[in-house]
Amino acid sequence: MVLLAFRMLFLLDRSDCNHLFHIQEKYPDSVCLSEGTCSHCMEIRSAREPGFELVIVWKIQIDEEGKVFPKLDLLTKVPEQALKLDKNKVIETAPLSFRSLLGVLGIEAALDSLIKLLCVEND
Repeated sequence: MVLLAFRMLFLLDRSDCNHLFHIQEKYPDSVCLSEGTCSHCMEIRSAREPGFELVIVWKIQIDEEGKVFPKLDLLTKVPEQALKLDKNKVIETAPLSFRSLLGVLGIEAALDSLIKLLCVEND
């Protein structure tokens, strides 16, 4: 049983690495994996808004029954000036909004949407 759990964690960790690496390859100018190809942390930087950065932290949780759940959290790095201008508290509520987006779109589509919103130039 313990061996099976370790094997599952190893396989999940490898798929985790591949998933984040795929996103970085798709958006090389905007996405950085700070710990290399097996990073559990993805930084998304806006070229249009210097100093504005989102960090996605990826964790794996296993419940008592052995069910595995990926957990993604969003952290924001925003200049103090921008925080003062955010009267609607969009930045403050971004982590909760990201969780909702994950529930609706799934992991890859949610990350893709977030990166496009923050980083891709409008034509």
